[in-house]
Amino acid sequence: MNALAEGLKLAKNYNLPEEEVLSLVKVSTGDSWVARNWSDVSEWTADTALTVLLKDLKAAYNEGLKHNVTLPFNALSSTQLFDSMGKESKAK
Repeated sequence: MNALAEGLKLAKNYNLPEEEVLSLVKVSTGDSWVARNWSDVSEWTADTALTVLLKDLKAAYNEGLKHNVTLPFNALSSTQLFDSMGKESKAK
């Protein structure tokens, strides 16, 4: 979600049409549910987006714990997200 939002922001800086950039993303390795549903996702509030990100980070974190797999980028992302949400970084 963040990668697509920032990519579109960069594309806008170069005056590239958002719809054309999204069309390219959807047929490349950048394709995702978020890219295919950007018209809806882009309307989410910050709280909604953060809640979705938090849910996904927690799910990945819990799977890593379950299988004894370290996920350092998940930890970094979680820390940044918790900070932005004003929450403590406790996994549940």
